[in-house]
Amino acid sequence: MTTTYAIDDATPPLWFGAGPSGWGEVLTTVQPGRDGQTTREIVEACGLGWRVEQHPIDAAIPAASGETIHVRVPRLVANVRSDTGAVLGVVGDGYRPLQNTDALALADDLTDSGAAHWLAAGATRGGARVHAVMRLDREIRIGEATGEEVLPLLIIRNGHEGGLAVTVSVAPFRLVCRNGMLLPVEGATRTWKARHTATIGERLQDARRTLQIAWAYYDQLERIGADLLGQPISLPEVERFLQRLLPDPTGPDATERRRRSAQETRLRLLDVYRATSDLDAIRGTRWGVLQAVTAYHDHHARTRPSRGRATSEARFERATEPASIKDHALALLQEA
Repeated sequence: MTTTYAIDDATPPLWFGAGPSGWGEVLTTVQPGRDGQTTREIVEACGLGWRVEQHPIDAAIPAASGETIHVRVPRLVANVRSDTGAVLGVVGDGYRPLQNTDALALADDLTDSGAAHWLAAGATRGGARVHAVMRLDREIRIGEATGEEVLPLLIIRNGHEGGLAVTVSVAPFRLVCRNGMLLPVEGATRTWKARHTATIGERLQDARRTLQIAWAYYDQLERIGADLLGQPISLPEVERFLQRLLPDPTGPDATERRRRSAQETRLRLLDVYRATSDLDAIRGTRWGVLQAVTAYHDHHARTRPSRGRATSEARFERATEPASIKDHALALLQEA
């Protein structure tokens, strides 16, 4: 039995933790008014109140005498989490960390505008990546009045390992199955850098810019989604689509193992398309095929933990960041 979610169910804390693919292990949900309204209060409520400190780095060099000599490494420092002492990243000595409250300060101006509200915040990779999840106060629907509801999320991220500046991205989710759809929509931007400014005027300008980009993206997503929803597709056409999406390897990579892997992935994806009950209303359309791909990527494809990142964190990042298989699927489905 497949559980479905209504738009109003997207605000309680249980929405993020429900089911095996929930985000409850990664994010702490908040209820503005109870946990606080400001970014500073939200950061504290979600366990992100620690600071990033910078410390010099020593190289441990074994000496001929058997002793270890510690030599200061020039031009590099370690970003260290103040509460755990964990090293979040190694950066140049000219790098200045942006504390979590400052990095997520844009959220204050978005909530003040009345166009967005907080849902959750959390960290991955031991704190090296910090995420704020907000919901835009707007209804997004694919198709007519009886069409599919899409949850219009906005995510603000910052990295403390030196490789990620403060970025903002749209993160649309199909509610009946919580598939992430951060798709490359023509004529609209899906991820952009946020400016860290001190003056009120510049901050408000950045908030307005963020909302304009987000509205433009969701407007275009509704148009593209409605177009795909109105295009029928037969099962043989779906099979040909999957062959193009995940072709058998050629050239030096054309090993039997890789060929079997591509074939098995196509069969698993086809099974998702044919057997997933929440696709019943849209099966037989190009929109339904796209949702089968997003469902496979977010909920069925193997996700392995990596050093410093748990499986639940990897699934969260997979669902809320661009994915090449989703991008390629959309491009193929939009072809005449």
